[in-house]
Amino acid sequence: MHWFMRRFRHRFIPGFKFGFMPGFSHRFAPSGKQVTLTQMQTGQRGKVIEILGGHRIINRLSALGIRPGQRITKLSAMFMRGPVTVQVGTARVAIGFGMANRIIVELD
Repeated sequence: MHWFMRRFRHRFIPGFKFGFMPGFSHRFAPSGKQVTLTQMQTGQRGKVIEILGGHRIINRLSALGIRPGQRITKLSAMFMRGPVTVQVGTARVAIGFGMANRIIVELD
C-alpha cells in the first residue's frame, strides 16, 4: 500500500476506524456474556475463552500467564486507548490496548 494511502486510509476505506478494518479476525462481535478485555468494566472477573491473533501474540500472552481457561480480573484501564491492568492468579500484568482487544473473555 502506498504511504499516502496508509497515512490517510480512513478517508479511502469506508468503515475504517481506530486502526481496525472491517472483516478482519480481531473485530469481535460480542455474543451474550462474551466480551473483549477492553469492553470489561473495572473489577469484573471472567475466564479467557480465546485469543484472536497469530502465534506471536499467543506466545507473548502465554508467557505473561494469560491463556485460554485462565481466570482474570480487570483492575484498571486508561481513558480511551491506554494500557489495561489485569490480575492473573496472584500476578498483576499490564498489557497494551491492542493486545487487550484481542482477548475474548466470558464474564462470571
